Amino acid sequence: MLKKMVYSLGNLTGIALFTFLCTATFQSYQKTGSLFAFTIVLINGLILAIYFVRREPRTLIEFPFAWLISMVTTVLPFLYRPIQEAFLPEFLNLGYYLQIVGVATIVGSLLSIRGSLGIVPANRGIKIGGFYRIVRHPLYASELLFFSGYVLSNQSLFNFVLLVLSFSMQYSRSRIEENFLSNDPGYKLYMSSTRYRFIPGLL
Repeated sequence: MLKKMVYSLGNLTGIALFTFLCTATFQSYQKTGSLFAFTIVLINGLILAIYFVRREPRTLIEFPFAWLISMVTTVLPFLYRPIQEAFLPEFLNLGYYLQIVGVATIVGSLLSIRGSLGIVPANRGIKIGGFYRIVRHPLYASELLFFSGYVLSNQSLFNFVLLVLSFSMQYSRSRIEENFLSNDPGYKLYMSSTRYRFIPGLL
């Protein structure tokens, strides 16, 4: 009973959060017409749609720090700020292309995970298809790729520090999630067949 209440509360919170984010980012897109704002609208809209069909978890992590780091990592991207001047203009085009690739892989990762999506680590069934055949955390990797491109296109010390913080927190988040999911023999088997967390052959 308590598990169902926590799940229902989490679902309603997620729907409310991503409804708000969709509305806010759409208003930003209307004002600026920027690629960044449009892609955030697209991604938040897809996440919102998934929240209506996602599965109830078999198990949900109870470690408070896991909840904290998951929430903070989800909110961090909204602190990035657009910058008009670039001190390394030769990287502006690279940043633009990385954002395009990042958006494509984020969408692919969301479509791969579908009803198993969640902010806080939970076991909704082990995903091994789609982008999850390549690395164990394609969504986290895709988000970092996209925001790396954004920082290259909006160069400031603040954005760079935020990106470094995002990398460290996503890595920690992935380790906590894997430690939790390792209680499932199916996930241990998945880890043995899909060796890399973020980058094939490297990390």
